[in-house]
Amino acid sequence: MELHLIGTGSIFTDRLSASALVDGKILIDTPNGSVKAMRRAGLDPRAVDICLITHFHADHFFDIIFLLMEQGLLSRRDSELVLIGPAGFAERVEKLFSLSYPGTWENVRPNISPRFVEFGEEGGEWSGQGYRIRALPVKHTTPIALGYSIVDEPGARLGYTGDTVYCPSVEELASISSTLVLDISFLKAKAGHMGLDDAEALAGRRPDLRLIGTHLGDEVTGSSRPNIVLPADGQTFQITGQITG
Repeated sequence: MELHLIGTGSIFTDRLSASALVDGKILIDTPNGSVKAMRRAGLDPRAVDICLITHFHADHFFDIIFLLMEQGLLSRRDSELVLIGPAGFAERVEKLFSLSYPGTWENVRPNISPRFVEFGEEGGEWSGQGYRIRALPVKHTTPIALGYSIVDEPGARLGYTGDTVYCPSVEELASISSTLVLDISFLKAKAGHMGLDDAEALAGRRPDLRLIGTHLGDEVTGSSRPNIVLPADGQTFQITGQITG
């Protein structure tokens, strides 16, 4: 499995907003500017077959209309586009189109055959296209926020927390992943986000688990833990299935 970090930043930073692409076809979050960033990186937004949304804050969601227009305004998909996220996903897409490009969704929708998979506060599971995806409820400042476990057919296991404070689902994702991408917005947790102190405590409990920070604020510049990576925008990683500890 290949993980490409499109953006790794929180709102008030020069980094691009946090978003990731798995195997060129699973997009995690669609923040402001993410579709343009994909194009600049040589990544084709039309190749995305599955889109996972962690929550509906603008810096994780508002580029969804540009992803959908890339795929269905001037072309037609050969298969359905799977859109996985919190309950209300389909309704919010319609509202965004009505606010930004009235009448466009009616033209785009038939060309992409969207399949909305919506999860509530308990999370849920979906399988297809060679992947098993599990949504886990995390604790942010929105009514529903989700972290994700992604497992491919060979058994590579990636976890992605989305925005959250430390909570049981973060620990569970750590236990079932070989690599975990996690929120490290601050040095210490606040405003619905984990801190570097949370990540370092987790890294100490699980020294063989690779932790990759995202949603990074400018104050987070390094870690003494060897299994914590603070990546750059555009950095790629190979994910395996090996789980230790």
